[in-house]
Amino acid sequence: MAISNLMVLIGQDQIEPEGWTKIPRDLNSGAGGAYLYFAYETDQYSTFAPITDILFLTDPQAQPPTGYHKLPTDLNKGAGGRYIYTCYTRDPEKGQPIQALDVVLTEDAGYQPQKPWERYDTDLNAGAGGKYVYLIHM
Repeated sequence: MAISNLMVLIGQDQIEPEGWTKIPRDLNSGAGGAYLYFAYETDQYSTFAPITDILFLTDPQAQPPTGYHKLPTDLNKGAGGRYIYTCYTRDPEKGQPIQALDVVLTEDAGYQPQKPWERYDTDLNAGAGGKYVYLIHM
């Protein structure tokens, strides 16, 4: 099953919608600020095409590239640090459908997951202190 939808849940007790999966690792781990979690929906429950690429914008005024959808939540909300916004596309020319997502909390800035997982290179805690937080996918 491919990932077909993505959101950011705000609040430690926020429950994901029915049919969605919450990744239970706080995107502001160790940095204070709002409790933020990614949640995703797979194509088993969705009518949307699979997501093929995810990128992060660090300018709050930046518009996403053509064909990308920008999520409205700053991933450093309340923690200081850089503004970081998630964007994704379903454009098949941007890559293969993403099959799985996870979040890694680490003390190692150079962390690389074991294959077949791949890391998006943006530290989602950039400038806020705390752990290095990376979104990984396969």
